[in-house]
Amino acid sequence: MENNERKNEHTLENHREYIPDIAQGMPDHSHEAASPFTKRIIKEAVPLLLASMLAIIFGMMSHSGHAVNKSSDAKAALETHMSTTLPAGTRLLSKDEHYAGGDMTITHKDSAAKTKLYIWDYAAEDGDYVQIFVDGAPLGEPFMIKNTPVALTVPAVGEVKVVGTRDGGGGITYAVYYESDQTTYFNGMNQGGSNVYTLLRE
Repeated sequence: MENNERKNEHTLENHREYIPDIAQGMPDHSHEAASPFTKRIIKEAVPLLLASMLAIIFGMMSHSGHAVNKSSDAKAALETHMSTTLPAGTRLLSKDEHYAGGDMTITHKDSAAKTKLYIWDYAAEDGDYVQIFVDGAPLGEPFMIKNTPVALTVPAVGEVKVVGTRDGGGGITYAVYYESDQTTYFNGMNQGGSNVYTLLRE
């Protein structure tokens, strides 16, 4: 009886089938099947993506700052370098043009002790930096002037000096608007230069 059992076990061992690993036996066609489609998508998508990114960057650069004012008042301001009609923040030029202005004496009838001064770049935002001094003392650190005006409070009577600390290219072009006389002065200087505004009350 024991011999028969051993014989049967031996027979089962001999007839036991070997089942191969299906996953290992099957060829991997995933890369071959996806490769042409993936390559086509990449080939078509990459140029479109690059073109879109360039268009966005160019659009941001083109629309930075304010639009150039081409009115008759703006043309007159380019000749006289001052205006009583143009608002603060008016942009006259699309790019800087070398203009070395000068000092100015401003006489007004404002009875207030202090007044607002607005300063901005009336041409291209190209990295021009200025520093403001009031009666010889610095009114803060140098800062970059842009098309959007920066408002500062200064004495209605005194001396305000604008110093050009950095020229981004093409000279430092800037404008100042004083609330005391409601006039905009379009001025300019080279790096290291300065313009002095003497404020007097009538």
